[in-house]
Amino acid sequence: MSGARRHPIARLFRIRDYSLLWSGSTVSLFGDGIYYVAIPWEVYHLSSSPAAYGLVGAAFSLPQVVFVLVGGVISDRLNRRTLMIGASVTSAVTIGVLGVLVVLHAEQLWMILVLVFVYGTSQALFMPASKALTPSLVPLELLPQATAMNQLLEPVTLAVVGPAVGGLVIAAAGTGAAFLLDSATFAVAVVTLVLMSGGTIKRAATEGPVRKSSIVREAREALGFVRATPWIWAGLLSAAIGNLSLSGPLTVLLPYIVKYNLHGSATELGLIFAVGGVGGVAAALFVAVRGTPRRKVTWIFLAWAVANLAMTPIGFATSAWQLMLLSVVIVSGLTLGNLIWFTLMGTLVPNEMLGRVSSLDMMVSFSLTPVSNALTGPAAALAGVRNTLLGAGVLGAVVGVAALLVPGVRDPEKAKVSAAPTSA
Repeated sequence: MSGARRHPIARLFRIRDYSLLWSGSTVSLFGDGIYYVAIPWEVYHLSSSPAAYGLVGAAFSLPQVVFVLVGGVISDRLNRRTLMIGASVTSAVTIGVLGVLVVLHAEQLWMILVLVFVYGTSQALFMPASKALTPSLVPLELLPQATAMNQLLEPVTLAVVGPAVGGLVIAAAGTGAAFLLDSATFAVAVVTLVLMSGGTIKRAATEGPVRKSSIVREAREALGFVRATPWIWAGLLSAAIGNLSLSGPLTVLLPYIVKYNLHGSATELGLIFAVGGVGGVAAALFVAVRGTPRRKVTWIFLAWAVANLAMTPIGFATSAWQLMLLSVVIVSGLTLGNLIWFTLMGTLVPNEMLGRVSSLDMMVSFSLTPVSNALTGPAAALAGVRNTLLGAGVLGAVVGVAALLVPGVRDPEKAKVSAAPTSA
């Protein structure tokens, strides 16, 4: 057998269902990258107030917090592929309607709020099933590489290609065309999911009797597992506060700074996101090739802390290239921390409850994101854009470092995880 065929990544992509899932996710995340440039540009076209875009961000993130636990329980009880197809169809229709409204110049802020709420709900159902599906498609020894390749999608498509193309499409044809292109990417993702082999997409519990316990009981079972695992619950709390300090200030104020302080264009905003994604690509490639570090938990929290700290100078930037450099640090830090986190989740959480624990992960981690989006505008009006970014970045960094002091949080570093090759 040749060296290429023996390489873990080559073996990974010889698995047909994983290749289809990865391909569909690639196209879908490309569309998400377009969306994250188009939505702030469209909202700031309707209103120059950061508070207005903060409400749109809250409308998108709130249903993800409210419904993601339900989505996780459903993903452990039903066919995960079918759930993902239904959610993707909903996303395609919702974003398509938004695109048509913008093309017809019929959009209003309340319409955007309703549509992004529906879109956020579909994502709440999609994400737990998506995260729990991969471990059931690949051998355990290939899970670190699968996690790395999945994480590689985000910086490449969501943070590099998608925003860059999105900025160009907006400049050439407007935000309506960008939303319609995003809708089309969801349609492509649906096709790849349909082409997957239904026979290999089974319930999480592949052995033993079918569970008949209630949704509440199954949710409590997952909650009990999380409460008994310090690295998970400390990570969830750290991520929640980190998202409070990072999500709103970054997503609401960065486009505002580009548009109104630097008098930049949608193309420049897309390039800032795109260049930042290069750092994420480097982080994901490092883990894909070298494996996860030995001190996994330490790396997770320090990477998150650095990402938050890099947000503090954004308000003082005087040119787009400065924002690009800061974006590199932010995205690479988040990518590295998240990649190691998901690898630990896939190897240390029992597969029969992985969907529920993943949904708890997203529910708690993003629980304060709607608050962050809603409060960023008023905070910036009261304290100023610079002070808001400065204070938020420091808060997230301090919490990330403090989490390492929680008793038992570094226990996974003392145990041997047979499925996860490590690097120095």
